[in-house]
Amino acid sequence: MAVHAAMPGLAARPLALLAGAACMLALRHYPLGHGWPGLLFAALLPAYFLLLCWRPACWLFCVPALLPVLDLAPWTGWFFLEEIDVLLLLTVACGYWRLGGPAHPAAARLSPAARASLLLCSLAWLAALLRGVLPLAPFDLNAWDNYLSPYNSLRLGKAWAWSMLLLPLLLRDASASALRRYALPGMLAGLAMVSLFALWERTVFPGLSNLSSDYRITAPFSAMHTGGAALDGYLALSLPFAALWLARASSRWQAVLAMLLLALALHAAFTTFSRGLYAALAAAMLLGFWQTLRTAPGAARRVPSQSPRRGVLLRLLLAGLGTVLLVYMFSLAGYRGLLAAVVLLAASFVLAARPLPWRLAPASVLCALCLQGLLAAMLLVGALWPGSAGGKAGKEPARLGLAIMAWTMLACNLAWIGWHWAGPPALLPAGLVVLLAMLMLCNGRLRPPLWRLDRASLSIVGAAGILLLLAIPVSASYYATERFATTAFDMQGRLRHWRQALAMQPSDWGDRLFGMGSGSFPATYYWHNPQREVPASIAYAEDGENRYVRLASPGYSAGYGELLRLLQRLPVQPATHYTLALDVRRTGPMPVLLVRLCQRQLLYAQGCVNVPLRLRPVPPGTQPGGWQHYEVPFDSAWLGAGAWLMRPPVQLELAASGTATSSVLEVDNLSLRAPGGEELIANGSFTQANNYWFFSSDHHHLPWHIKSMALHLLIETGWCGALSTLALLVLAGRRLLRQAARGDAGALACAAALLGFLVVGLFDSLLDVPRIALLCYLMLLCALLQPVPPPQVESAPP
Repeated sequence: MAVHAAMPGLAARPLALLAGAACMLALRHYPLGHGWPGLLFAALLPAYFLLLCWRPACWLFCVPALLPVLDLAPWTGWFFLEEIDVLLLLTVACGYWRLGGPAHPAAARLSPAARASLLLCSLAWLAALLRGVLPLAPFDLNAWDNYLSPYNSLRLGKAWAWSMLLLPLLLRDASASALRRYALPGMLAGLAMVSLFALWERTVFPGLSNLSSDYRITAPFSAMHTGGAALDGYLALSLPFAALWLARASSRWQAVLAMLLLALALHAAFTTFSRGLYAALAAAMLLGFWQTLRTAPGAARRVPSQSPRRGVLLRLLLAGLGTVLLVYMFSLAGYRGLLAAVVLLAASFVLAARPLPWRLAPASVLCALCLQGLLAAMLLVGALWPGSAGGKAGKEPARLGLAIMAWTMLACNLAWIGWHWAGPPALLPAGLVVLLAMLMLCNGRLRPPLWRLDRASLSIVGAAGILLLLAIPVSASYYATERFATTAFDMQGRLRHWRQALAMQPSDWGDRLFGMGSGSFPATYYWHNPQREVPASIAYAEDGENRYVRLASPGYSAGYGELLRLLQRLPVQPATHYTLALDVRRTGPMPVLLVRLCQRQLLYAQGCVNVPLRLRPVPPGTQPGGWQHYEVPFDSAWLGAGAWLMRPPVQLELAASGTATSSVLEVDNLSLRAPGGEELIANGSFTQANNYWFFSSDHHHLPWHIKSMALHLLIETGWCGALSTLALLVLAGRRLLRQAARGDAGALACAAALLGFLVVGLFDSLLDVPRIALLCYLMLLCALLQPVPPPQVESAPP
């Protein structure tokens, strides 16, 4: 079967030219200035084009790798048309141009059921898109930079459009071997960059070991500027592939790198403090465990003499006991006691897989106790034991005897550490951990043993150790404990929001069947929420040729926490005198203009320096509603200090605040100048509307999200969209589970990823983030792909 069956050659090249022209048009208007990210993006595109010309299938690596991290909206202000859209336009242009050439054999195909399901989803998507965008609104300054705009439907709908445009390229390139060679490394590269970004954010802002702060990371996902769970959804989709890499590691170095990536990714997952993500990870692990208990048809059992179920139960019992004891140890002796206990159990795991010389055990233990006492006495007088392991062991029993001595020292160290940090109460959990470690040493006496010292068992134990070392401290932290304690209360608030979202949906059959339209919820909430709240808003306006920004304060009775902040990143230097100048015009009740510079990644500002700006009342005899000019000097203090990587980004914030009644402030000619006269603010006169300006809602996120993926589909795409998406999920899930039952680890990882994504989606809207929705759609398409049957060779007549 040729690829032209999916994309006729006559249509491919015109579409390629159209995509190329759209890419050039987007770049012509794209704001490349103001900061190094735009310059980096300008250098990335030509390199990506040359890569596609050299290796066309490399898009399978680049798209999943760059999809989560190529997000420059906080610098550019563009979030309707993003950098990843420009990259995908270039991908489609190059890919379709190649499709229009000589026919090539297809690498994959779709079943008739998959084609029918995709067709139904596409029709439902088209209906929701048209219902959201029609009738067409004027193409004014706020058409492409406001969630209240009808064109927000295009922003959400582009994810499905991109997946359908990439489908012919998947059918051409996405064979099973190509997915292993390109797509899996691409997913791992993207996960590594997101995890490193999360590690940097935790280090720079609350502090790496500060688990009591309520700071929640957003990593590179700018879509979280109004809340949401973009990071949670991405980690749920990508973490199973880190486990897959660890399971498939073919060398020691690959296993070490996979373990490191898994540790970074789990750290990012746990420090989100997202209960939905925790549930998603638990569901994915349960799916993987359930699949390991299933036996593929015709598979021979390794040891017929022992029931495998009993061995699994014994392993689970040991794991459960170990987890309980580690939690107990941490509750008394902290992370030091936890680390000592994990090291002892890990040493016991390794030793238990070796044939231990039990006749040498008493002498080894006695020698170890003597040495431990000697070491303790020397440490008490302040000396440091040099402890060199001189000489080589000549015989295996001697080496194992030394190993038992080392094990005994580790057990004593556990007791000493527990005593030092928690006193006598810590001796009980330390003794129980030592007892469990002694039971583990009996593994070699079992026939057959519960585990052997191979790469698979070491990978499983290493991953479990990383999981426990991260999960236990995070779950016991003050903020995580508070989050779990308020689960019932938060769930009641979520249920109330869901009922209100359903009540805001019109009752006519068209809205029920086809939905209110993609991306219509923010505008629906703004105009029809039952509380009659008026969320804060930011809009751009013009009087003749003069353009300015209009800041509307929120109309809530709750007070602080609902401001909408206009942001721009600035290269501020510490301890420097700056002068802020701006023109302000106000209408309605007396509002307050909040202006400050803060250390901020996306949400949750810290270390702020307030600009002492107070709006003057309108002078007597002056026409109300006139512009007033202000110039305010201030000192940047500590802002901008620190080394390059450890320097928190500084952002200028503007927000309108007032009473419970909404009021409006208009700002123009914004300027921030250094002592030398250098202008720091880009587009301060707003002549380019939202270019280089972004915004955030730090605390109140319900006006922007339905907070449920199922309700999001039902309300915005109707029953047609919800049922067609459900059919697509069921079809992909059944195929993945069948493949996993035959021993396909990649299918199991994909199934676990989609399951985790759905669990996160129980409590958050994930499909309103286009890049996350696109990644999910691409994963579903890959799950539906089937290998092309080999061509039948006609037999020659006799």
